[in-house]
Amino acid sequence: MSFLLVIIAGVTFAGFTFYKLNQLGATINDGAEERQPSKLRREDVNVDDKDPISIALFGIDSDETREGLGERSDSIMILSVNPNTNKTVMVSIPRDTRAEIVGNDSVEKINHAYAYGGPQMAKDSIENLMNVPIDHYVSINMDGLKDLIDIVGGVTVVSNSTFEVKGNSYVEGLPYDMYGEEALAFIRSRYENGSGGDFGRQERQQLVIEALGDKLLSASSITRINSILDTLGHNVKTDLTMSNIQDIGTKYNGARRNVEGLQLEGAGETLDDGLWYFLPDENNLEEISNEYIENLELE
Repeated sequence: MSFLLVIIAGVTFAGFTFYKLNQLGATINDGAEERQPSKLRREDVNVDDKDPISIALFGIDSDETREGLGERSDSIMILSVNPNTNKTVMVSIPRDTRAEIVGNDSVEKINHAYAYGGPQMAKDSIENLMNVPIDHYVSINMDGLKDLIDIVGGVTVVSNSTFEVKGNSYVEGLPYDMYGEEALAFIRSRYENGSGGDFGRQERQQLVIEALGDKLLSASSITRINSILDTLGHNVKTDLTMSNIQDIGTKYNGARRNVEGLQLEGAGETLDDGLWYFLPDENNLEEISNEYIENLELE
């Protein structure tokens, strides 16, 4: 389940390390006490009761040029997780999607929302774009993702495209073992011939992060648990409490194994302001939103 899976996997093997878990919870928790329920909910969700939940996942790229802005969300995904049907609907939102930035009185690329107002403004803007509730969020620094991949000894990923990037060649359908630096180059690729642009990039993000989650859940990672938890603590922020995360790791585990990945369809266009935007197809956006909401049992 993407970034959330990375955290859950790390916590799963740390059940015996009470002190380390408490330390991690204090470090990664960001605003759980001040968190406001989604305005698109009649009542707040309760993870302990196994309510279907909606989570926004942000990959923050601290190396990207900011042009005076704060951290932008290099990767944006939302998860509709239903433990009753054991199904997760995962939607990738292109970072260049033209959208209203709620609370900033502007219409621009949706990844600017995180830079202007952090996860709350980003969540509000996603809700407005997709017309779906966002109950919680998880953010991870992409440099931390690289470190985690190195700590677990690399990941194995089946390439979704045939292309070359930074001296490495990939053939669609073939598996590749890669460490952190190569993995980041792999998932960031979108301009290289054959890489598939933004759609290929989004799919590679999902592939690498899910491969990392599987590796973290493997028995070999238990010997590296201290390094894993330390890296999570330095690179992850969330409004989920440690109790929430542990509940999701146990009560929602079936949904982790049944993930339907979706991508918004649309077209790219350079508008009057001289900037290139992704413009979602309205019919496709409505279809995906309806499927997402249906999985939340809100229809």
